[in-house]
Amino acid sequence: EVIKLGVEFSVSVAESMFLLCDDIRTMLFISLALWKYVLPERNPVVERLFLLIHYIYSKDIKPKNEVLYQNGEGKSAQWNLIKTTWNDFVCGIIVLNRLVLVLRVKDCSYDDRLLLSAIAKYKQELKNLEGKLRSAKDVSEANGFARETIKSNIFPFWKSLFDEEGKEEIPREIKNRMLRELFKPIDGETWDIEIKSLPLHSPYILGRDFAKQELKDEVVRLGVELSLYIAEAMFLLCDDIRSMLWFCFKLWRDAGRYIYPNSLVLERVLRVIHYVYFKYIEPKNGVYRNGGLSVQMRLAIPTWENFDDVILSLNVLVPVLRQEGRCACGRNFMSSMEEQLKKVEEKLRCGKVVSEANGFSREVIEPSFFGLWKSLFNKEANNEATQTLKVIKNRILRDLFLPLHNEVAPPP
Repeated sequence: EVIKLGVEFSVSVAESMFLLCDDIRTMLFISLALWKYVLPERNPVVERLFLLIHYIYSKDIKPKNEVLYQNGEGKSAQWNLIKTTWNDFVCGIIVLNRLVLVLRVKDCSYDDRLLLSAIAKYKQELKNLEGKLRSAKDVSEANGFARETIKSNIFPFWKSLFDEEGKEEIPREIKNRMLRELFKPIDGETWDIEIKSLPLHSPYILGRDFAKQELKDEVVRLGVELSLYIAEAMFLLCDDIRSMLWFCFKLWRDAGRYIYPNSLVLERVLRVIHYVYFKYIEPKNGVYRNGGLSVQMRLAIPTWENFDDVILSLNVLVPVLRQEGRCACGRNFMSSMEEQLKKVEEKLRCGKVVSEANGFSREVIEPSFFGLWKSLFNKEANNEATQTLKVIKNRILRDLFLPLHNEVAPPP
């Protein structure tokens, strides 16, 4: 997969060279900047980038166009377009190198899920780069660019990327000769100030905060999933409001026994229950019957333990992710929570027809929960939300659970 990505990135580099080939000086200085100043030279990705640039220039561009200056200005007509792609090319080189390093050294800090996420995001970056270059495809193709032909011709450069012999550098004598052939037209030339001042940046993908941010995104996703299953259980039990409120109260109370009072996770669970009840259930079926019992209670009760495990795990993980630094244990928590939610899904599956008949729809409700869990990692929003909840928490509890409290013999 990474070899294919290397080929795709190389095709975009080649296309940029064809776009700039109306002015050899611009093309060579951009090529030199990409090869020499983004990463150290002794690098498998940079070595292949050099081979690619040399190949495209020697085979396709030099024989057709050796004009150093276009109209005496020394700047390609496509310079403004290529300038907008500079960050994309820098990202392409650095992220590809990170992928290669992780796979070559078998870095165990990046599991399959993280790598797949990184590859998916990198593919999108390459797609965005291709889209920018394709806006001028009439120019590149008129200059001789043929995507499929070039792709097949440069594949051998990347085929050996993970072979042992692929780790060897280009022999010094050969490389020096290739350097002379490639950059002789600009030997002694003064760098174009605009090209030399192009910035370098460190891409997000597989960067310092990548693993932690991906974990945060997964926590948000699991928070939404947790909310949906709680909502599904509430719809399942809504034939009897007392049973539904008792289920929710026990869920909130039992988790709260092991969590500090101002837990951001427990607050969100409470807000989910409050929202679902007053938005969807109370308007349709708000009749509270003392001593009532839902016919579906036997399906919902076995999920208590699983819900508690997920809430408690989230409560441990979220504060760690909100702090600076890495989170080495996060992946273990995620696996455990996913397993618990899978068990909840299995236990509620038998009542799925009932909950949907009572109005439950994942597609309708899901968007309401995303912002709630996303704000977990927004410190300013959390400060406001926490302060607000301190004021309204008692009202929420009273709105929800006062009928249970007023019973002569309330549920245990």
